[in-house]
Amino acid sequence: MKKHIILTAVIAAVLGIQPGFAAPVQAEGSAAASAGASKSVVTEAAKKQHAEAVYKTTLSLLKSSSTLHQGISYLNSNIYSVTPYQAALMTLRLENLQKSLLQSWESKFSSNEIQRKLTSIYKEGSSMAKLAESTEDAALSSLLKSAGESGYKLENAEGTFFPIIDYSTYRRYKMYVTDDIRDYITIMAIESELPSSKDNGLVISWTDVVARALSQEEFTLSYPKSNRIAAVKSLYSMYVGDTFYGQNNTPLFHYDNLEMDLEAQKAYSSILVKHNGSSQFLQKLDGLMKLLKENGYKLDEGVQQYLKTEVPLT
Repeated sequence: MKKHIILTAVIAAVLGIQPGFAAPVQAEGSAAASAGASKSVVTEAAKKQHAEAVYKTTLSLLKSSSTLHQGISYLNSNIYSVTPYQAALMTLRLENLQKSLLQSWESKFSSNEIQRKLTSIYKEGSSMAKLAESTEDAALSSLLKSAGESGYKLENAEGTFFPIIDYSTYRRYKMYVTDDIRDYITIMAIESELPSSKDNGLVISWTDVVARALSQEEFTLSYPKSNRIAAVKSLYSMYVGDTFYGQNNTPLFHYDNLEMDLEAQKAYSSILVKHNGSSQFLQKLDGLMKLLKENGYKLDEGVQQYLKTEVPLT
């Protein structure tokens, strides 16, 4: 009886029944059903309120560099409790802050002294935390640790060390965010884990170049209104250029004899056999390969005109 009185009071509070007014008399089964429904309302309302609190707290923490580390920790611990839309915005707020702070972090690593010290401890693929543990220099260790906690990893190109956003850490958010941001994270994590080029040359296979371009093209078609559509379009444009032209140190057509790179020829031919969909990117690649097959896979005037018309360099 006592439990029933307490439960009735809770329900009254939820439904806004004022003290002194009797609730309608219900049958026992009806009362139980009403209690269950009210409990569900309380639970959903509490969840929504908690999600909103987490969302606002995360956005607040991810406003400045001083709370970036704390914001990342809070996001990692609480992202499960918000809606996919809120999770997406929280994740993008983190990326925006990391991007805005990147130049500052680059300057911290740019001094000759830091560069010299990094040369002696750097190991490709090592995290900032691992590198911090590998040096006895307290200042350098602190710098590396702080950069790692802020979501950056160390990259090396042309003998220079610099931080980049470690998108591999974003993978933990994929199950919580909206579909477009989930796929965006996949695209960016691949770029972070294995950049496509270094020293003006490709460091991934021609097959991987095409695979990444296809993934980016699919994103632009699937999510034309995504918050990150511009970023992916920019990346896609770069990979289109790599596919049809190569890079300075890995040109699609060799400088001496103007012949198409043999590995690229094999890769593109194999891909076109396996894929026969409606991709505009592959249609243009197919058109190029048919033209090249006719002239012995050489860069002649006809091929140059085709490239200029179909995939002009911007």
